[in-house]
Amino acid sequence: MYNTGSQGRGRVVLALVLGAIAGGLVVALATRAIPRMMSQMMAQMMPRMMQNTMAQMGEGGCDPAEM
Repeated sequence: MYNTGSQGRGRVVLALVLGAIAGGLVVALATRAIPRMMSQMMAQMMPRMMQNTMAQMGEGGCDPAEM
């Protein structure tokens, strides 16, 4: 009986260690992937944002080319 409890504890410790390793890998991958995704999104969004801003300035009577 005592042996079975010891094996159960060993499995719990093994599961905790494997979970910690897997969690660390997920965090490491996420910290590398998120900045890349954000820079790609900004590269796609910036030209449209600039066009919208220039159009709004033109509607307001300001010439963006003069700036």
